[in-house]
Amino acid sequence: MKNIIRKLLVSSSLCLVSVAFNAMAADTKILHVINPQKNSGIQVGDVLNRSLEIAVDASYQLNKTALPMKGEVRNGIELTSINIQSSRQLQGRLYHIDLSYQVFAAANKPVVLALPAESLTFNSGEKVLTANLPAWNFWFSPLVSEGLSNAKENMQPQYKASLIDVSFIQSGFWFSVVLAGIGLLGLIYNNANQRWLPLMNGSFAQAQRKLKLLAKQKQSGKESDALLAMHQAFNQVYGENLFVADVDYFLATHPKFNRLRTEITQFFELSNTVLFSSSKMSADTLIKQLLVLSKQLRDCERGVK
Repeated sequence: MKNIIRKLLVSSSLCLVSVAFNAMAADTKILHVINPQKNSGIQVGDVLNRSLEIAVDASYQLNKTALPMKGEVRNGIELTSINIQSSRQLQGRLYHIDLSYQVFAAANKPVVLALPAESLTFNSGEKVLTANLPAWNFWFSPLVSEGLSNAKENMQPQYKASLIDVSFIQSGFWFSVVLAGIGLLGLIYNNANQRWLPLMNGSFAQAQRKLKLLAKQKQSGKESDALLAMHQAFNQVYGENLFVADVDYFLATHPKFNRLRTEITQFFELSNTVLFSSSKMSADTLIKQLLVLSKQLRDCERGVK
């Protein structure tokens, strides 16, 4: 009778343990385990990474005090870093754990080593769950063979890294430099007032420089000097004194100024008004207008517009 009662008690205990284990299995689950890609040819100093994802019930929290310690060395394998990330899910909490190990084992022939098994615990009040990460075996390859007596005989030649052909890159670089130089010269030719480049010291370029100097001066009567500078430029290009009646012939013989026909005609009319009539114009206003006209004529002279 006692044996029957004992068996019933043992059977009841086993059922309770089974129910508890099933409840634990329902509360925690290892979803993914990623181990290193290769398990052979590992040498001293190599770093091996593994990661895992664990889903647990929302009421459980990872017990960080029971985690493996960074810097802990087990059988020549050191845990160099551990990184933990957690996120809430619809039905619980998801933990993503990254582990990095570095091999510092010593052997004189290939041996099988293992990243150690890890045990992670989760707490919910007095309840405790455990997720076990199994060990991962790999072949450790020593740097030298057993019984090495003469290092010189076992030395292997070192080869320089193969050179990379950079001729195409150099060609592209110099081509870009040439283009940039041409662009810079074009900008200077288009906008500069200096006379050190060919075709930059034309008659209207000289007139514009004189007008800029007159604009800075504070003297009276500089209206006539400004008009004289422009007339001299027209005369130099035309080859003799140019009057308003000769504008059509001037443009026919110098067609690059043809697009400024209206402006040139207005200049001669303005010159006659200022020089030979009683109406007056502010010197600054006159010079400002002539600067605009001289810039347009200079561009036509250089052929940039």
